[in-house]
Amino acid sequence: MKIKSLLTLVLLAATSLCGATDRALLVGIGNYDRIKTGWSPIHGDKDVELLAPLLKRQGFSDITTLINDKAVKNAIVEELKSLAQRSQEGDKIYFHFSGHGQPVIDYNNDEALSGKKYDESIVPFDACRDNLKMDGAYEGQNHLIDDELAPLFDAIKRKIGGNGQFMIVIDACYSKGIQKDEVTEIDPDLLRFARGTDQPFVPHPGSSYLKNLPKPKDFSPGSPIIVITACASDESNYEYKVNPKTIYGSLSFYIYQLLKTDADFSRWKDLFLKEDYKRRNIFQPIQHPSIEIIP
Repeated sequence: MKIKSLLTLVLLAATSLCGATDRALLVGIGNYDRIKTGWSPIHGDKDVELLAPLLKRQGFSDITTLINDKAVKNAIVEELKSLAQRSQEGDKIYFHFSGHGQPVIDYNNDEALSGKKYDESIVPFDACRDNLKMDGAYEGQNHLIDDELAPLFDAIKRKIGGNGQFMIVIDACYSKGIQKDEVTEIDPDLLRFARGTDQPFVPHPGSSYLKNLPKPKDFSPGSPIIVITACASDESNYEYKVNPKTIYGSLSFYIYQLLKTDADFSRWKDLFLKEDYKRRNIFQPIQHPSIEIIP
């Protein structure tokens, strides 16, 4: 009986691994509403249109896309929760965000140990650039701050377990600005399409939303998370012009180049660590893609 039970467990484990699914959530915003939110249009929506077909070709059968006005904060949060709910042990998960990024004042002091004054955030379609929007009532409630993203990612990490794979790609910047003399050789079009701002978001005095954000807990055991961003936290992220009429995010276009070969996250990680992107001349010399591996 013990041998039979052992064989049953082995078969169940093998079945579980064979049933693993490749899942992706792609968020791309290009047509920001400048009047309502203050954010300039970019080409994040085009990145999703570029990547989704290749992911399908590489075996991703569960692909969700949120583009432009569908990519409001609540929708992104709900799709991340849904992704966690339907994920299973051993799944491969890919999350991609193409849009603006902005530093946000760190009111709950979770960044204090690292000496930083700001949290990092991605900018959904309905997030405002400053506190003057929404008749002065905007407090940052539509930004997606790293404190809020961490538990959403952690839920996915737990579900897919140690045999799963999880990659996060952020084609945005958390810009603190760069000197004018450093950008004189950049195409003026690309200067217009920088994916973020050097203006941190600071709410009005007395605003409570950011102050009430809970500090994120440590990540749970499970699959390592590979996080790739288009630039360092103190740099701007510029788009890549394929030709005069075709512009994509620089990191998104690099991922596209990798996807044409495979969706092997281990290979991608090694290439990033070796700074393979430098030989492709996709990124501006003044921006440096970064990679972090969360065990």
